[in-house]
Amino acid sequence: MRTRDEVAAQLRQRFHRDYPDWARRRGSWPLRINLQPPTTAERSQDPVTCHDWANQWAAYDGAGSVEYANTQFPTGVHPMPRRLTFATPGAVAAATPDTLATWQRCGARLIELERTFPRATFDRIIRRATDLEDQDYRRLVSTTKWILEHPTSGMLLRQLPIEGIDTKWLSRHATLILALLGDEPPEEQDDAPEEPSSHRLQLHKRLGLRVPPDLIQVGILDPALRDQIAGMRHIAAGIDDLNRWPRIPDTVVILENKETGYAVVDDHPGTVVLHGLGFSVAHYARINWVRSARKVIYWGDIDIPGLGFLSDLRGLGINAETILMDIETLDRFRHLAVAGAGASRLEIPHLTEPERKLYQQLLNYAAQNDTGLLLEQERIAWDHAYAALTKAIR
Repeated sequence: MRTRDEVAAQLRQRFHRDYPDWARRRGSWPLRINLQPPTTAERSQDPVTCHDWANQWAAYDGAGSVEYANTQFPTGVHPMPRRLTFATPGAVAAATPDTLATWQRCGARLIELERTFPRATFDRIIRRATDLEDQDYRRLVSTTKWILEHPTSGMLLRQLPIEGIDTKWLSRHATLILALLGDEPPEEQDDAPEEPSSHRLQLHKRLGLRVPPDLIQVGILDPALRDQIAGMRHIAAGIDDLNRWPRIPDTVVILENKETGYAVVDDHPGTVVLHGLGFSVAHYARINWVRSARKVIYWGDIDIPGLGFLSDLRGLGINAETILMDIETLDRFRHLAVAGAGASRLEIPHLTEPERKLYQQLLNYAAQNDTGLLLEQERIAWDHAYAALTKAIR
């Protein structure tokens, strides 16, 4: 025999799960909630409790309507509550004040958005649009209106003359804006906490905005190469600028960790260090002199993703050799390793045989321990690491 509180909790859960679909006129109605009337045994053993339960539902004046069924008791036939029926989503929403407020806000916003943006695709954004604070919702509407009126502004996100928004705000709400503009809805769930970078890039393209250049951290270890950039040892430069260098390096060192790049303080003729773009090694392959270098040295973390970055780099045509990414290094500094990421893809094809053995060892560890293993590059003693790096450069 379900209590009114139990049913209210079920309705609240059902509402929050399904209201985006209900707002798009989906679902089967009426909705019926089984009140689990007393069984034959309960009616025989404790009829007083059964009638008390029925009286509680008889006093029910909330949303929906209680349906009754005649039920046999030892004393005769008596009507017992059977189920609670709701004819519409609005009736379910009215069951509690918070769900009613959510439903009313959802409806008002959906009506406005459908009228204002007739090409919008709503399937995956209703929950997010409903959950926005009023200020963010008004910004969403005004921003999307401005974008429709200026489809090819050629500006950076930072330059858009829309009051109250900034680059981070626009990036966080890229999925919502794209859907209101009528683009294909994203595949992520409508309550995903983060905007994927692909959506931000899609927003740039969709709006005709200028995309900020991908800046590469560069440490220039050759004094002759530093002369062409006013003697600077460390710079952050765009790929196009790096491709215009009149003098180019002979040796390129790629480091996964940014800080390690600043620790290389000695000069090495013909050598530059690129560092800090572990997750975006594809950018390095766009630099002409990385492709033409006599030697490319790669040093990353010892973990499954680190070997994946190495494989990706080689897959882009960069014939990199590695240092300190082998079983010997892992064994020597194993006490400094921490929990890391597991396998996230089926194949990492571009590895040498020693690297493949290391990769298999990491896979085995992850399978046995439900977590990956990570030996970060900066945990390796610097005197040991720098000696290996210097030897490789020579």
